Amino acid sequence: MKDEHLRILRHMLGLTDLYKAIPEPYRNYYCANPGNEILHELQTLGMVKLYNICDNYEWFTTTDLGKSKAIESFWKLQKPKKARRYVCFLRIKDIYNQLTFKEFLTLPEFKTHRTNC
Repeated sequence: MKDEHLRILRHMLGLTDLYKAIPEPYRNYYCANPGNEILHELQTLGMVKLYNICDNYEWFTTTDLGKSKAIESFWKLQKPKKARRYVCFLRIKDIYNQLTFKEFLTLPEFKTHRTNC
């Protein structure tokens, strides 16, 4: 499969944040212009299926095979734990402005966040 195929499969499922610890799909659709070459290639490969044509757009959903390939490619591209932990700190720092990275790494109240990054 091409990288573009995998990118679209991940996008269909909402697996675009490579800083997440676990790939959690939260959608399963893609709206495309009629005749989209890449989506029809994915359909031929059995990764997606066309489920609706509405207002001159084609709506696709992933198959179980497409979903498994998207999740597999997520794991290969996922950022390392150190980078995920730092991004987690930056997100929490938006709320706790005075928080230092050292405090984030050592204070017990942030343990859950550190381990779930």
